[in-house]
Amino acid sequence: MENENRNANDEAPRLPSETEPEGFRVEMVGPSRKRTWILAGVVIAAVLFLVGSVISSSGVMDAWLPWTQEYAQRRVPPVPDGGEPIALLEFNQERGEDTITVTGRILNRTEGTLEDLIATLTLITSLELPLEEDVPLTPQSLEAGSEGTFEWVKPLSGEAGGIKLKFRLANGAVIQHRDSRYEDSEETPEEAPEETPVDLTGEAPTG
Repeated sequence: MENENRNANDEAPRLPSETEPEGFRVEMVGPSRKRTWILAGVVIAAVLFLVGSVISSSGVMDAWLPWTQEYAQRRVPPVPDGGEPIALLEFNQERGEDTITVTGRILNRTEGTLEDLIATLTLITSLELPLEEDVPLTPQSLEAGSEGTFEWVKPLSGEAGGIKLKFRLANGAVIQHRDSRYEDSEETPEEAPEETPVDLTGEAPTG
């Protein structure tokens, strides 16, 4: 009986903890894998930089890139004589008992199309803070040599002290203009009917 028990114990499988080590092995997996990921990241970054440079220089993505003031100004079409992009042909104002109506007509002097041109008018009165509002021109797209108009109707409290006028595009580009209201007529600014002072420089009226 004793011999049978001894043989059974000898043949019983040993637990893993009781087995003899087959040998000492070290696998350097972590650092090697980390170096591989770093190298892959550098390659991907280089490829993205190269693709971005090609796209930026080609102008393919111009319509989707963020706008800046400098970039917007570069998109204003050139003017043949190097002067102002638009000319102010008419600027009229009509004052009622409690409203003021301002109308204007401009000419596109550039060699290209002006899209989304906006007239910014500022009304200064004796009783309220200056009122500024953007007025889109009609038509929305002005081809080279074509004319556009705008109209602005606002309630008037007190006496109108002055009107400030300037132009820009919807993308933020500032559009300078020249006052051409009296170029084709014998009437001079001194002989024009007395109206609310108009500042065409974009600065606040004085006096």
